[in-house]
Formats: sequence, C-alpha cells, structure tokens
Amino acid sequence: MALRVLLIHQTFPSQLVAALEALEAREDVELAGIGMNPYRRPGLRYRQYTPALIEHTGDAVLDDLTTRAAMAAGAAAAARALRYDGFEPDVIVAHPGWGEALYMKDLFPRAKLICYCEYYYLREGGEVNFDPEFPPASPEILHRMRARNAVTLASLEDAEVGVAPTIWQRYTFPAFLHSRIRIVHEGILPPEPPGFGRPVPRREDNVVTFAARHLEPHRGFHTFMRAVPRILQQNPAADIRIIGSDQGGYGAPPGDGRTWKEFLLGEVGGELDPRRVHFLGLLDRPRYVEMLRRTSVHTYLTYPFVLSWSALEAMALGCPMVMSDTTPTRELIRTGDEAEIVDFFDPAALAETVCRLLVDGRRRDELAARGPQIVVERRLSREDGQEAWRQLILSL
Repeated sequence: MALRVLLIHQTFPSQLVAALEALEAREDVELAGIGMNPYRRPGLRYRQYTPALIEHTGDAVLDDLTTRAAMAAGAAAAARALRYDGFEPDVIVAHPGWGEALYMKDLFPRAKLICYCEYYYLREGGEVNFDPEFPPASPEILHRMRARNAVTLASLEDAEVGVAPTIWQRYTFPAFLHSRIRIVHEGILPPEPPGFGRPVPRREDNVVTFAARHLEPHRGFHTFMRAVPRILQQNPAADIRIIGSDQGGYGAPPGDGRTWKEFLLGEVGGELDPRRVHFLGLLDRPRYVEMLRRTSVHTYLTYPFVLSWSALEAMALGCPMVMSDTTPTRELIRTGDEAEIVDFFDPAALAETVCRLLVDGRRRDELAARGPQIVVERRLSREDGQEAWRQLILSL
C-alpha cells in the first residue's frame, strides 16, 4: 500500500519544494497539497483554501491571532475535502507559523506530523531589538510575537519531529525542543545555464550587486545604500546594481508613507550618480542568474534572521561575497577564505571592503572558487535537500 503524504504551506510549495520533489517520482507514495495559492502539478492532489471570514478589531495582537485561526480553519476545510475524496494521510508536513498545522492531528490522529521550523520570534538576539537605529520593540510588538509563537508551539506539541534549515534557526526555538528538531536544508537549485543558446556571460569589471526580495533594513538595505556614495567616490568606475522590490518586507516601512528606497534616496540620493546606480526591481530567474554571473562583487547583509536562498545561490554561482557579521552568515562562513565579513552597521567598512575587492582580482578569484565548494561540502544543493527529506519521511 502506498505511503500517503500531505504537504501544507500557504504559498505552496515554497520551502517544502524539496520534500515534494523528493517523493513525486516514487510509485509507492501518493502526494497531496494544501495552500492558499492556485497550483497544479501532475500526480499531486491539490486543494486551495481561503481563510475563514473574520472581522478585524483594530487590536494588532487579537487580529493577528484571529488571522491565524482563520487560516487554520481554511486549511482544515481543505483537509476534510481531501478526506472526503478518499485521501487519508500517513505523514503530514506543514509550516506551523500561520496556524495551518493547528487542527491536522484532530482530523488525522494516526498521521505523523512534521513541522517546518523556520523561525521562532526572539525578544532578544533575533530581528527585534537588534538595530540600534530603531526604537526598542513596543509591548504591542512583543505581545504579537508571543502570540505568534503560541500558535507555533501548539502545533509543535502534536509533531513527531521538527525540521529547521540551519542550526541557528533551530536554536531560536526553546531549548526543550532542540532535540526534536532536525537540520534539513531544503537546498538551492543548481545554477541555470543561459537560455536561447547564449553563452555564459563573463564577469564584468567594477560591478557591485545587492539582492533581496524586499529592499528593507532586515536585509541591510540601509547599510548598503549608505555605503554606495563611498563606493562611487573611491572607485569612479563602479557600477551599482540593486535587485529587489521596494514594496513589502518582513519589517515595518519607515512610517512616513515612503518606502525604504524612497527614504534612503532622500538621505543619500544627492550623492548618487543615476548613470551608475541601477534599481532593477524583482527579476525573473534567468535574468537574476545572469546578473549574478556578471557581478564583480556581491553583497549580502542580514539581521539575525532566516538565511536567504539568495546568499547560497550567489555563492553557488561563484560570486565573490561580502557578507555581514551576523549569526546566520557566521554559521555559513567559518573561515576567512570563504567570504569577506564586515560589521553590519558600518557602511564605511562595507564600502572599503567592496572597493578593495574590486581591485584585487586574485582575492576575487579565490572567493569565486570557494563559494561553489561550500555549497557542495555543506550539502546545500536541492538534490541534497531532496535526499534528506526522502530519508526523513520514509523513516517515520
């Protein structure tokens, strides 16, 4: 009899993509998925859900909890529809942060539950109260974080095992859970060759790139932008290319109606040459990969937060890296020959390091060669992630 596996994620498959890919080719596994987005894949029973209707109260904490309860109810309704169609899972893999895993054991008490432990909100040592430029977290923010953690903990109570992509992400969770959370990174896709028969682009001289899904302080955008005038001044040939959306983000906007891009251009825009500073927005994957293949130096900065896939992708593509000295990157970068490390809060040091690399071809070549080796040695490819998920799920 086939093993039945249900994968649940609001933006399906997202971080569960390696688990999906690990099992879809097996004849002894039946797969189903639940998410909020429309999704189709051969061989996958998929149910899209809509959160239950709610009325917001204006209280940020209550509204946040209510939203998660509505998502839990919506996911449960989709799960009941699967059961009505004859799908009774043996294993459920779910991200607990939005509440989607909350009712699954009530519906399928014999199923084994795996929770994807992406992040546990820390009141100290994480993204909150890290950056001295911003006020300490208000009691309301701390209350909301505690409420979000409560939803995660309620799901983890039911879980047979948790999975975290990195050691640091595991250690954001309470100590009593560490022994139950295994380290399984989902892995990154291998670099894609350029399409349409085009040759692989060569690295250009004096190109500096910055990439993040959202241009915001969580990913060091403010530090980078404050370094740009110094980079342009120290290297008259430098060409700055910034990838990412100026809308949305993990953190709050500046609060004056502007985006962080607008806020920082208001601060340093007068010192920038628009012919040498390019905001490229979000790029499709082929263009994104091509841009990283062309860069001379790639910068990656982050709060103590989830390590971005983009950092690993840039390393796999052989980008010479300048990275912030924060906990997620320190787990990845262990020696001085793997990347240049700078103080997250020091734009002058960032500019100095970038400019030094731009004129040091030998050092860039060393870092370019080391990045792909790290991805292989630390087993961070998508194939590695697939194998780790396959072993875990089939062992339950």
